[in-house]
Amino acid sequence: MILAPWFVALTQCILASTAYAESQAGTLITNTAMLKVRGAEGEWVLQSNPVALLVAERLDVALARVDDSLIEVPSSGVAVPVLLTNRGNGRESFEIAALLSDASARVRLIAIDRDGDGRFDPAIDTTLTDARTPLLDPGQAIRLLVVVDPVAAEVTVAALTVTARAATGSGPEGTMFAARGDGGSDAITGVTDARAEVAVPIGAAGSAVPMLVKSQSVRAPDGSSNPVAGAIITYRLEARFAGPAIAVRIDDPIPQGTAYVPGSLRLDEAVLSDAEGDDAGSADAAAIAVALGDIAAPITRTVQFQVSIQ
Repeated sequence: MILAPWFVALTQCILASTAYAESQAGTLITNTAMLKVRGAEGEWVLQSNPVALLVAERLDVALARVDDSLIEVPSSGVAVPVLLTNRGNGRESFEIAALLSDASARVRLIAIDRDGDGRFDPAIDTTLTDARTPLLDPGQAIRLLVVVDPVAAEVTVAALTVTARAATGSGPEGTMFAARGDGGSDAITGVTDARAEVAVPIGAAGSAVPMLVKSQSVRAPDGSSNPVAGAIITYRLEARFAGPAIAVRIDDPIPQGTAYVPGSLRLDEAVLSDAEGDDAGSADAAAIAVALGDIAAPITRTVQFQVSIQ
């Protein structure tokens, strides 16, 4: 059959979206095209076979301190608040772990702060079973309380490290867990590797002893947090002073297997030069050094620098 001149019009079913909205995990996206043909013998409307796919679940999480101030641990214990956010596109629960840097205190429990007052009340707040949160919707945030009790007369802990991992799984960005996402979709780790960590400085109530809390973050050349060659490690040092101190200095050796990133040394967000004697800081292949001088009153000073993994 020979057709006269004809035209083809393709129409498609398109999911409505916006630049800021993300399809929820498990959403079924279907697409069918239509072929219209007109010739001497008539007009035909033909439909293609439909194609369909499930939107994969992206596993991402954020964890943040609620308050930047020093958490003091009285003899009755204290609840340390942190904010957990499901940054993925599916409903997900998260496994929470809390570790103290010293044995002078212990973690009693982790709970959801239902009324948001930052204090643990067993009649109101919900203790996590097996340290796992309930399912959270995409973008949903909850306040958690890590209840810390002293086990010694003098609490000397310098930091509480809280970690959150997606219950479905975690790992380097792009790690896939087949058919374990919402609606039977695949689950894939995002830029956070489905893991987040935050360090909270804590100490004895009324203690005048200074504290130094160190944290780190990693950014690989591909944008992930994988600790591979070429990745940049950002170290953050928080020096906390409850009162006056004299001739304060912070020293930190450059770890083996890494190289200092020139120009990355900062004090309270102000850039310090690498050359010794130019200002309060100096840095080379061996170590960084920052002189804070005399401290007159309670204050927190922050030092930051970067190294690259060789």
